[in-house]
Amino acid sequence: MKKAIFTLATPLLLAATAANAASIIKTDNSSLDIFGRAKFTAKNDSVKGSSAGLSSRFGVKGEIKDENGNSAFFRTGWNMASSTDSSASNNTKTTSVADPDKPTDKNKRNNVLTSSGGNNISARYQFVGLGFEGIGKFTFGQNDTPFYTLVTSATDIFQYGGLEASAGTYGYNFAPNQALYSNTFGRLTVQASYQFKTTEGGDSKNGDILDVFSAGLTSANFKTQNNAYSAAASYALTDALNLRAGYAFQTFTNKATKSNYGLAADYTVGNLYFAGVYTHNKEDDGQNKASRNGYEVAASYNMDKYTFTTGYAYGTQDSDVATTPNPNGGKPTQNDDIAYAKAFKLGVTYHVFSNVKTIAQITHNTSGSNTYLGGLNYTF
Repeated sequence: MKKAIFTLATPLLLAATAANAASIIKTDNSSLDIFGRAKFTAKNDSVKGSSAGLSSRFGVKGEIKDENGNSAFFRTGWNMASSTDSSASNNTKTTSVADPDKPTDKNKRNNVLTSSGGNNISARYQFVGLGFEGIGKFTFGQNDTPFYTLVTSATDIFQYGGLEASAGTYGYNFAPNQALYSNTFGRLTVQASYQFKTTEGGDSKNGDILDVFSAGLTSANFKTQNNAYSAAASYALTDALNLRAGYAFQTFTNKATKSNYGLAADYTVGNLYFAGVYTHNKEDDGQNKASRNGYEVAASYNMDKYTFTTGYAYGTQDSDVATTPNPNGGKPTQNDDIAYAKAFKLGVTYHVFSNVKTIAQITHNTSGSNTYLGGLNYTF
């Protein structure tokens, strides 16, 4: 999370990175920049124990413009983990929910590729696009979805992990094979997207990560997403208050489908930022159905070089498949009438320099393990 979180616009994920990115080319009509970060994380999990690791990110972006305001642009970026412990190395995020020129880095939102050392290299933003004055911007490749950018990102303000209630919602991961349109009309920001056929898998041979949740339905029917579309809007009701809404629909093989609905609002007063998000998801595997309702609230406060963050997530799940047998013969998994998320987060960030910060965060999860994280982040 950057201090710019308290500005009022909404992220469109179309251009820049940190202000201290290194410029290779900088003219009136063109630019080429490199950017990245190195982040060390130490983690203690009440169930899994302690771990630590270093992750780094590196990217390149460029843009050319003409005298009429039209442009062409691209962005490519990668996450590299030096540790085989992905929970320590990759479970990180830095969020700017408010700056339209700065993309948001999110937790586990990766199109995973393999390297000689295992799946320690993952693709992040990978897109190219065109912008037309008065018409809008068109982006093609791997990017965030409108549902995430204009709705669920409002509460995505933590250095480690998002709020758990939005897990499984469309846009929780980066969306590959996506065509995206973005534009702003006065106080209204809109986005619409179409995602082409995408296959689930853990590496470049098998495919990508799909945004679905486990609720006892036939998982094989959700392995290949035939297509998906999403539309969302954000309206600045006042200089301090933004209202957000979005919808997404996904189709899979064997007539399986998933619909996503979301409402959100965020409010800024001085150094205080507050946001709330509601999501409703329905999955249908062709025979049985499941649904989730997610509720998230988050707040952040800036004081000198410190940023304090806190949030709470609560999510309920219903399913036609009440239980799933345990393959190891243990207690079956409960799918119906459960709380899939009950988590409280508290974090503090101290900026040693403008591009160097220390991080401490605690997550108390009544539906899972408690985690304690500390880190040092250097951004360029």
